Amino acid sequence: MGSKVTIEQVAQHSGVSLATVSRVLNHPELVSSKTAARVNASIRELNYSSVVGQYNSAEFEGGAGLIMVNIPWLDNPFYSEIVRGIRVAARSAGFDVLVSWDVPTASAVNDYCAMLRRCNASGIITLSPLEAETIERIDSTIPLVQCCEVNPEVDVPFVTIDDFAAARIAVEHLVSCGCSRLAIVSGPDTYKYARGRMDGFLSVAKAHGIDIEDGWIVRVPDNSYGLAHSAVCHMLESANAPDGVFACSDTYGAAVISAARRAGLTVPGDLMVVGFDNTDNAIMTTPTLTTVNQPRYRMGYTACNILLERMKGAAAPQSMTMETELVVRESTTRSRA
Repeated sequence: MGSKVTIEQVAQHSGVSLATVSRVLNHPELVSSKTAARVNASIRELNYSSVVGQYNSAEFEGGAGLIMVNIPWLDNPFYSEIVRGIRVAARSAGFDVLVSWDVPTASAVNDYCAMLRRCNASGIITLSPLEAETIERIDSTIPLVQCCEVNPEVDVPFVTIDDFAAARIAVEHLVSCGCSRLAIVSGPDTYKYARGRMDGFLSVAKAHGIDIEDGWIVRVPDNSYGLAHSAVCHMLESANAPDGVFACSDTYGAAVISAARRAGLTVPGDLMVVGFDNTDNAIMTTPTLTTVNQPRYRMGYTACNILLERMKGAAAPQSMTMETELVVRESTTRSRA
């Protein structure tokens, strides 16, 4: 029906008043999530487009549309393969991809939803740690799929990994290599990955009766090589330094290797290191970094396909937890007596 659809038809289709449709389009904060979802569903189904550039659903055959990808850090190499997977899946269905570098908060979510409508976005894949209220508000505007970061409080499809189980495998590897003084470099607790990997690390330490020194739990406010390097340098100044470090990203792992060299320690002779993600950083370090591989391309590709199903009106696309694997390289290969 395209641009011929009127706001009156949207109101009739969704069973609300003209004023309610206007509020959904211009002031969504004044409308309940349930009502907004019903109106936006009618907008998508009727392919309504207002004169000020509000939401315009893309057709799946012969039409072009836009899928938004929301990431928290633009300079984190972890996201590149995920975005590539999303882009390939989106292009095969005739959609373009736009990356948004932001973490929408509950107080700013209405502005974010307004931006999505101005962009005529047809759906969104978010890799950011979002509050339940924020996810519900965005999902009431356009279909949403969670990728990597998952909020279990909302019934919204996701693609992720089991961070707890993956961390356990990584730390068990350090123990099997003879490490008994373990440390961890992790990100902020607002992230699911940081909480899950911390819990996995601590569970292995407890199972083997390994006490963790207070100074050996390092938390970095973001995925910053510089901040991680400074913090690890301080940790390694201790006379009783750790002999094994679990780094919750390859960026952190590279920082640990560099800090060890600065402290006069050899890797893996004096200190063994395991990273996470299997990004290019893992093979650019000297020695190369043992790490946990995430199927990042498949995660992005799958998340996009789930989103496309939601955009077609599928009732409940199935969420997915993907497998990881440990990739052993030079930073842990030397066994200790």
